[in-house]
Amino acid sequence: MEPAIQAAGWGLLAERGYAGMSFDELAERAGCSRPALYRRFANKRELVIWMLDNANRDTDPQLSARVAPRTVLIENLWGLVRHLGGPAGIATPELAQARRRDPELSAALDALYERERRPYVVALDAAFAGALPAAEVSAFVDNMIGAVLFRAGSLRQKISRRQVQQLVDQTLAAASAIVDGMRA
Repeated sequence: MEPAIQAAGWGLLAERGYAGMSFDELAERAGCSRPALYRRFANKRELVIWMLDNANRDTDPQLSARVAPRTVLIENLWGLVRHLGGPAGIATPELAQARRRDPELSAALDALYERERRPYVVALDAAFAGALPAAEVSAFVDNMIGAVLFRAGSLRQKISRRQVQQLVDQTLAAASAIVDGMRA
């Protein structure tokens, strides 16, 4: 039942937006009852967060602990590109609008973002053995993710793996310049 709910949810979100989603239509499209949805999800917000979380899990890279930080950054960013190329990408602009009207959705999306950005923060910090200030690490992570969100999520542009590698390499070079400047 979960794949059907997820597919129906993405379809409704793309067609009607967050405000236009209803459990009645979702249940009909998913082939289940409205009470079955309410047993699983307290409200639409909980459903959307579940959909996003599951979509993220599908594109998360499976990496060993000994993988180089550059590879971790590339694979995670490439996972985000794939994530945004799927149904969640269609929802990105709508959810950006919906979060302005729903503080609880906004807080839930912020918490999801913090969890999703963690591998980037850890990898970038490891790349410079902790020498890069935390605020710089955070800014570089947000810049990488933001570039992908804007191009793939908002503009719906295709991003190649080579472009992901370039973005990571540019980030590492800029971070290296900061660390070198601190050491000088």
